[in-house]
Amino acid sequence: MDTSMVPRRPAMGLRKLTLNHLAANRLAGQALGLPEGVRHPNQLLALLRRAAPFLGQTRLLPLMEALFRWTQPQDWEPQAEPIVWPSNEALALVLDCSERHVSRLLAAAIEARLIAPRDGTDRRRRGWREQGRIVAAWGFSLRPLAARHAELLSVVQAGEAARRALQQGRREARRLGQSVCQLRALAGVLELEATLAGGFDEAAALLNGLTRIETPEVLETRLAALRSVEAALRQRLESAAASTVEDARESGSPDLGVTPFIPTKDINEPEGSTVGRPTSEVAPAANGQALEETPLTLSARELVRLAPRLGGWLAVAQPDWPAVSQAASILAREMGISPGLYGEACRRLGRRPAAVAVAVISTRPASHFHTAGPGGYLRGMLRRAEKGELHLERSLFGLRDKRSLPSVQLTAVNFHHPALSRG
Repeated sequence: MDTSMVPRRPAMGLRKLTLNHLAANRLAGQALGLPEGVRHPNQLLALLRRAAPFLGQTRLLPLMEALFRWTQPQDWEPQAEPIVWPSNEALALVLDCSERHVSRLLAAAIEARLIAPRDGTDRRRRGWREQGRIVAAWGFSLRPLAARHAELLSVVQAGEAARRALQQGRREARRLGQSVCQLRALAGVLELEATLAGGFDEAAALLNGLTRIETPEVLETRLAALRSVEAALRQRLESAAASTVEDARESGSPDLGVTPFIPTKDINEPEGSTVGRPTSEVAPAANGQALEETPLTLSARELVRLAPRLGGWLAVAQPDWPAVSQAASILAREMGISPGLYGEACRRLGRRPAAVAVAVISTRPASHFHTAGPGGYLRGMLRRAEKGELHLERSLFGLRDKRSLPSVQLTAVNFHHPALSRG
């Protein structure tokens, strides 16, 4: 065998072949024309833009977009080959980089099987056209993109489905995280945080780094475990709240020795109820007559409607006074009223009037309180009750009017509007 024509070592300047070079050349020989359903070569470029993030080839997109500027639709006909022959200098001007960096990008594009080299014997890129068609050319073939159309399409579909699954899973993770935070706050109010500390620690461990997971399967596994922990915490808190409400229902006759009355001398004042001191401590009226007992003309459902914050802590769907009293105790703690102060209000006023007082306080804006806050406001109500000056019915009338009165802007025209004239 005559081996005189075989070089003993690679010639200087020749492209170093790799397996991906051979694969790119094989792909270029498989594709003849545009794939089925593709009418213009720019559709291949658009598909590559969508697939590049999932292939990890986003840095090659500017190069591929530049190469597509040198191709024309007739180059993609079955009997033709879409070869482009821009120089490194021209590509460097388009990409705003050095010629050396252009060489690296071209080598990476060949390794990624996006283009196939078509080198001449003198290793120079050149070509010419006649009537717009390529007659001869040496440079880079874009056929591998056409050959990989089905592969790129499946990559895009799978990648976008995984992205949607990740987005949905991360939204679910944020929702579960917020739910765990709410359950922790409720456990603190119910003084059960120490009992449920293990569950909350497990939930915190599952939530740690959950939104940074990039694999849908791993994310779904963590979410399933977090859902189980969150459901267990919720069930234990609901059971604890239900047992507390049941104990409140079975606590016997409430508010013994407490007489609601209206401390007034004017019989023309509106009928209602005012919470007073126990019967043994109530001073006789100025006219020497005994005070008439008047029950609260207020239902538990109406109180929840007048004080919406109270309804957020109800453990039952149909509110009754035991459930409202329990919800008021939780609401009081949320507003910063100590359990001891609320218990004192229940002893002095009674469970129902104390719940009404807390509900009324919850309707006040934060600017209504001064330095003492809601707790100081409740202490003031207790002091007024000792003097017989606490008129909860007036606050209830005001809340009812606020619910029923439409908001009317005061102007020079409606200043004497009958609904706004209280005098």
